[in-house]
Amino acid sequence: MKPTWTTGIAAMMIAATAAGCSFGDGGRSDRGASNDIGARHATACDHGSYTWFNVSRRAVVTDMDQGRYDKGEALSTKRLKQIASYTRSVRTGNGAELPSTTVYRSLAAHLKTGEGLAGDGTNERGRTTKDEHDSWAYRKAESPGRYVTARAVPLVEADFQYRCPGDPAVTGHVVTWEIPSEIIVECGRKPEKNRDDGEREAARLGCRKGDPAVA
Repeated sequence: MKPTWTTGIAAMMIAATAAGCSFGDGGRSDRGASNDIGARHATACDHGSYTWFNVSRRAVVTDMDQGRYDKGEALSTKRLKQIASYTRSVRTGNGAELPSTTVYRSLAAHLKTGEGLAGDGTNERGRTTKDEHDSWAYRKAESPGRYVTARAVPLVEADFQYRCPGDPAVTGHVVTWEIPSEIIVECGRKPEKNRDDGEREAARLGCRKGDPAVA
């Protein structure tokens, strides 16, 4: 992943989306191999369709640090303290277990995300947010004061049904995320109007009550 710097991540908001369908394969999930009956059912559903619902997208801070810096001091997100960790997963509640890569790919197509989702095979991504440390941000403090450095991921959760003509629907739940972003917040500076949810959450967690960045 190419190192980049940004003050935040694209604005996320929780929303129940209208159901949508896309095509995929049946077979194996993150949870493990199907039993024989499930495997036969999965083979029969090689070209079924996914219907997505209860889709939520929210920015969560996974790593963070804070402190006072003088003007010109280096700020970096390379070494941060982990405060939360998430693991991507595909869970099916009944019927055949499905190949996780195809499930993530179907969800990415439903969301129309150009950068893909963790687990969909478009990028080399780990199973947990702890593995998402390929990029980091660097800048110098523009003025003396308190700063927060953080990493956030746009967490995605969704329910789905997978159906083939003539077969019972397979229901399931997915947890994954979009590409993480590196965040540097100056607590003493009022945020810009287009501040995103990742930067807002980092300010809330790392700055103090009454700091302009928390507004």
